[in-house]
Amino acid sequence: MKGARLNRLHRGVGLIIAPFLVLQTLSGLVLDFGLFRRGAGGTPALGQEQRLDMILEKIHFGPGWLGDSYHLLLGAATVWMALSGWLLFLRLRRNRLRPAADQSGTK
Repeated sequence: MKGARLNRLHRGVGLIIAPFLVLQTLSGLVLDFGLFRRGAGGTPALGQEQRLDMILEKIHFGPGWLGDSYHLLLGAATVWMALSGWLLFLRLRRNRLRPAADQSGTK
């Protein structure tokens, strides 16, 4: 795949998955710090807090196979972003380290 095409694809996929990664991160953080909302004793939340926890769990974990599919796609896209970003970095680094005469087309 050409560098310019890979760069456009990397940028486009990044823009698409960024909101979903932010949603997963924020809902996970709020769920993780739920222990501090309820106190160190770990007593269950009551009323409004319990509803908020249920909503956050639905957002974070997703409903059934649809949530599983969402998480698999988001995970695969994140791995692809990491690999394509690494490839773009290596190409950029290789081009910067190449002698100036080699880049101009003369050998």
